[in-house]
This record gives sequence, structure tokens and C-alpha cells, in this order.
Amino acid sequence: MLAEVTSKWRVVALMDQTRRQPYNKPAITYEEQVELLQQRGMIIEDVTKAEFYLQHINYYRLTAYWLPFEEDHKTHKFRPNTSFDEVLALYNFDRELRILILDAIERIEVSVRAHWSYQLGHLHGPHAHLKQELFNSKYWINHLSKLNQEVERSSKETFIRHYQNNYKEVLPPVWVVSEIMSFDSLSKWYKSIEPKEIRSAIAHIHNLDEAVLESWLNHLS
Repeated sequence: MLAEVTSKWRVVALMDQTRRQPYNKPAITYEEQVELLQQRGMIIEDVTKAEFYLQHINYYRLTAYWLPFEEDHKTHKFRPNTSFDEVLALYNFDRELRILILDAIERIEVSVRAHWSYQLGHLHGPHAHLKQELFNSKYWINHLSKLNQEVERSSKETFIRHYQNNYKEVLPPVWVVSEIMSFDSLSKWYKSIEPKEIRSAIAHIHNLDEAVLESWLNHLS
């Protein structure tokens, strides 16, 4: 069955490929990029400044920010009075907003990591994450498998090597693994905790209901 599906996929891919054209657009210099934008109607008052930002941001990245200013997406002609400075201001706003949001998310993430490991460790021991009865059995094996992969990826870290060389348990204690698992994994581990009192204890530190914190972690990750 798998071989049949794979074969059909390859046929469809080949048929689709025959309808496509080869990509033959050449790479152009920063000066040519500025000229192209000007030809399309973008106002560039300071050419040197524009070339500088094209060097350090990338023409293709900035495309996403001047796309709303295009009058015709086929010809890429810009609406009247579209300026490079306006596009750059939009890019800088997006970058600064992203930095602020990521800073706030990091604070939440670090705090939840700390309390996840603290509550599990104090209530059920340093290897609480290895106790299947504490978690939804439907997801626990997958979470454990993913965590094992994350530990292996971190095997060059001094603290991971130290643990593997000195202790017999297959995975480090909760306060160690909490620092190497992804935020997505942390969110899923929290969600799969079965005893409500553990989830509530973690959420209480943040003045939240445990179900609300679960939703927040899911969306933030």
C-alpha cells in the first residue's frame, strides 16, 4: 500500500514538474536592487542608506514588508508615494514588537520550567517524569521518546555528560530535563499531567487556573 501511494505521488510530482518553468532569474547587485525598486515606483531619497539596509536585511526578507504597498502584484508596481523609509519603518516596528513579545514569552517559559520541575520533583521524586501513572498514558510514551531525543541532542553539554557517566537512570532528573526540552515539549508534558493538584500548584504560582495555563502554554509555544 505504501509503495503504491509513493509511486502515485512520484507520478503526480513529475506531471506537475512538466508544467513548471525553470527558474532563470539572475542574482543582482545591491545597486541593481535599488534601481529595480525605483523602476517599480518606490521613492528612495537616500540611495546609500537603501543599499546599506538591503545588504544587512536582504531584499527577499523586505519583500514581505513592501508587498502591501504594491498596486499590482504581477508587475510589482508600487502605489503612488510608497517610500523605502516607510517600508523600513514597518520592518523595524515588526522586529521591535517581536523582540518584546519573545522577551515576555521567555519569562513565562523559564518560570513554568522551574515550577514544573519543582512540583514534580518535590511531590514525586527526581525522576517523576519516568512514572507513567502521573501522566496521560496515551501521550506519555511519545513525550518520553521525544525527551530522550532531546537529551541525546544535548549529549555534548557538560552537565549531560556528567550525568550519563555517573548515574544509571536512562534520563536525568526533572530539574535537568526541564532545561533541555523544547517549549513545545514542556507545554505537552504539563498538559499530560494527570494529578490535578500538580497542575494547579504550577498554575497557582502564576495566579491562573490550571486549564487556563494549559491553554496559554499551548498558544505561546
